[in-house]
Amino acid sequence: MLLRRVMRTSASCLLLALLATGCQTLRLGPSSSPREQYAQMLERSGLANAALARDWTAAGTAALADPMLADSPFRESGYFAPAVAGATAYQLQLARGRKLVVDVEFDSSEPGRLFVDLFRHSGDRPIGRVASMPEGTLSLEYDVERDATYVLLIQPELLRGGRYTIVERTLATLRMPVEGVRAGALQSVFGDARDAGRRDHEGVDIFAPRGTPAIAVIDGTARMDTNGLGGNVIWLRGSSNGPTFYYAHLDRWAFEGTLRVRAGETIGFVGNTGNARTTAPHLHFGIYEGGAIDPAPFLRADDPVPAAPATRNPYLGRQARTRPARTPVRRGIGADAPVRVTLEAATPLAVIGQAQSLLRVVLPDGTTGYVAASALTDIDTSLRRDRLTAGTRLRERPTVAAPVVHLVESETSAEVLGRYRGFRLIYRTGSADRPARLAGVASPGWGALRIGAIRAEELRWWR
Repeated sequence: MLLRRVMRTSASCLLLALLATGCQTLRLGPSSSPREQYAQMLERSGLANAALARDWTAAGTAALADPMLADSPFRESGYFAPAVAGATAYQLQLARGRKLVVDVEFDSSEPGRLFVDLFRHSGDRPIGRVASMPEGTLSLEYDVERDATYVLLIQPELLRGGRYTIVERTLATLRMPVEGVRAGALQSVFGDARDAGRRDHEGVDIFAPRGTPAIAVIDGTARMDTNGLGGNVIWLRGSSNGPTFYYAHLDRWAFEGTLRVRAGETIGFVGNTGNARTTAPHLHFGIYEGGAIDPAPFLRADDPVPAAPATRNPYLGRQARTRPARTPVRRGIGADAPVRVTLEAATPLAVIGQAQSLLRVVLPDGTTGYVAASALTDIDTSLRRDRLTAGTRLRERPTVAAPVVHLVESETSAEVLGRYRGFRLIYRTGSADRPARLAGVASPGWGALRIGAIRAEELRWWR
């Protein structure tokens, strides 16, 4: 279902109009990503110092600095509140030889763009962008050029929000070099010791019956050769300055001398020549470019498409609170992800994402992480009713440094909806009514929670 657009002030409406005008007139070079073009448009339109634009920039920076840990493949659905500048990021370990594929869906009540950028860590240096989702598409693809840590950033444009789903997985970039063989046939791990540790195994072994065709993995030039270790071998190189592919232990060649070949053509036949005479027939397949490269990631089977959750969690885009006495909040998707903090019962939180049985949440202090969906319960019922004495300070956030937004003038009462770090989250001071269901946007800022059937009131913290 489409989500309602949230526009809270006339200033926001004016900013939106200015952004639309700027988007139509600005033209930047192809080296800029759509997100970078958008940021430059804010600058050129004189809006970069506006509070909303600063919040948008800060949201992207914060997400990049503290990404959620994820393993390929993964699927997550989430929600961006239109009135709040938001962003989310995922940290991935990617291997050279894989193709990263990211598909997204974005369901918004108003037309809006969703920016998707991929960044790579480079030692201790700041991360740099290596790929972006093209304008007007909902997919990003990237051939991984080196083993590294990567960060995937997702962010909508200002004053646009809605529900999104991201599906991430990696694919093989080379076909199997032995006909009819699947990736499960790969054996003898790259780097294994050989000859009592005097050398390392610089490739993978693919076992198949003698005479099985060995095929070219790329278009290029194939050259036959012989040597003591590999026996009958072939060196295959593409037309550009790329890696060289090595086929060893062949029973025989399919050509003589040197030949231009196309990917998929038979260039030889599996055997056990060279130092493999005492082993079963197999192809030793290696990749060289300034040294040996592990071929396994290039050949490993495509990641399966992650399945969608059987049901959408009812708390997505809402507030909830913890139920058990101890609820771990983890930094990533998975039971082995590090624990950031352990919450006590009745801790209120905002649910902003769902990955299978895990929910991504934001705590009242802005900490993000994942909790088990089974650990949450509704926040729309009161835990207790407290008496507030005259002079009680009600704060915006659960910290003594937070601004006091209300000073209780005379003794009154309030519904307690949750507890966090010694503070209590209260609702509707001075009213005997029990709280209605919380049915508004769940924003990381905890600044504008709307109450459904009752007049909207802001929640407050006290202790």
